[in-house]
Amino acid sequence: MSKIITKTPEYKQYQVLEHWKPVNEVILVKELSDSKNKWGSLFSYVYKKTKAAYYRFPDRRDGQDSFVHPLNLVWDLKRAKIDDYATLCAGLLHDYVEEMVDLYKKEQKVQSDKEGIKELDKYELVILQELKEELLQFCQSKKIEISVVEEILELIKLLTRHKRHFYYRSISEIFHCKDEKLKEKAIQIKLADRIHNIQSLKSFDVHGQVYQCFKNLFIINNAKKYLIDKYGEDTNRVSVNDPTQKVFIKCCKATYDAYLNVCDNCIDKGIKPIRSMLQLAFRKFVSEKSGLWAVTKLDEKEFHPMRLYYEIVRKYDARLHQEKERFDQMQKSEMEYCRKFFADFNFTEDQLQAIIDYKDAYALKEVVARLLYKRRYTVSGFGCSDLCSRRMVCMKI
Repeated sequence: MSKIITKTPEYKQYQVLEHWKPVNEVILVKELSDSKNKWGSLFSYVYKKTKAAYYRFPDRRDGQDSFVHPLNLVWDLKRAKIDDYATLCAGLLHDYVEEMVDLYKKEQKVQSDKEGIKELDKYELVILQELKEELLQFCQSKKIEISVVEEILELIKLLTRHKRHFYYRSISEIFHCKDEKLKEKAIQIKLADRIHNIQSLKSFDVHGQVYQCFKNLFIINNAKKYLIDKYGEDTNRVSVNDPTQKVFIKCCKATYDAYLNVCDNCIDKGIKPIRSMLQLAFRKFVSEKSGLWAVTKLDEKEFHPMRLYYEIVRKYDARLHQEKERFDQMQKSEMEYCRKFFADFNFTEDQLQAIIDYKDAYALKEVVARLLYKRRYTVSGFGCSDLCSRRMVCMKI
């Protein structure tokens, strides 16, 4: 590529808008920090400790070295111009406690019953205390303000999912944190975490990919609410150099890409003849039911294929709450509808499942696009308080 091209306003705009790609190999510490200053030396220490710990953890589902994940997270924080060392260190360690607990559970063969959960909770506190003592000792030896250790640990606590908590509960603790400084840093880390997770879905089947994307959607919907509270009407006019806005945008784009890949994979299973019908049914749903603005409840009297778009959020909400029977029943109902409505096509069970996955991914990617581009847009009733407390209101999607 010529130097002339790289200096054009068109190419510079591309660099602002480009979708970030993951790094698939271990990033060296010197690429992430300057070890010559005191904060860089702290980061280098945490890097080495994290690297040593991750050699004990299993590879990621896609076969990659597990250490690649926290490195990608920090890499994306750096790309968003986040240079706060407490945030970067907490980013490296964001999964450390949870992974250590998982390792202990496996090695000690701890059961997932009530007593087992209590044992794991106690071990979690042990890990946190050991980490605190190590970091304090290092900071004291290097004459680094020990207050940074407390900040790193508080961020790790916010980001650690306890074994006794559902997914919503762990995310809720981030967005309900009363310390605004810690909250924003934790949000930045969680968004960067989900960017890399959503870029690593090859090992999941299509249905699993939709589910992982739904986790992202819940987080970015709450992140958008946070940005609206912070910036008000000017949310979508905030400079792209704002670090939280930047990592939010990139997480939205990574999630949109993942949903789009799901749509392509579903079409490849032989459902292209009904693609336009599914898309137009979605448009009708959006137009007539104020679609994409809130979580909707199924109208049992609706037999138009827009029926398929009413309860997507409720369905995946049931899965996140591990309500398998409720989730399976909703899936079964959708499959039965498609079997009857598309009877002329003689679709296989696999193709019927592809229809369900396609319409879910197609609709939810449009929610992501609105979160990204529509000012003050969020999905009402799809927040931490709403779902954590199970006070689901009848919402228009």
